[in-house]
Amino acid sequence: ELKEKLKKYVDEVNARKPGFIKVVRHNKQEGLIRSRVSGWRVATAPVVALFDAHVEFNVGWAEPVLSRIKENRKRVISPSFDNIKYDNFEIEEYPLSAQGFDWELWCRYLNPPKSWWKLENTTAPIRYCATMT
Repeated sequence: ELKEKLKKYVDEVNARKPGFIKVVRHNKQEGLIRSRVSGWRVATAPVVALFDAHVEFNVGWAEPVLSRIKENRKRVISPSFDNIKYDNFEIEEYPLSAQGFDWELWCRYLNPPKSWWKLENTTAPIRYCATMT
């Protein structure tokens, strides 16, 4: 947890794992997307994941995502998300769905096609033309 100043924390981690954390600073306000892109540009890992600060991960979330990327490195992957209730921190599972856009460009949660349900594999990809970013 970052209860100490950021520089001290980064220095401690990088002392154990050199170059593990890179801090990117801008001279002016860049906004969310440009900031993400500048961080992505200095990343050296073979796969880079960008998530909002409020996102939390459960055990085993990465394996299906990395498996799909390994199959085809041109894929854009978006895992399914659940909700954490703010008042008691219980996990509320959202129904399985794909994220996409309607013709008015509203983000929609789309029901997977029958062919996907027949696979009986909740980690199988749901093929849609657009994902929410």
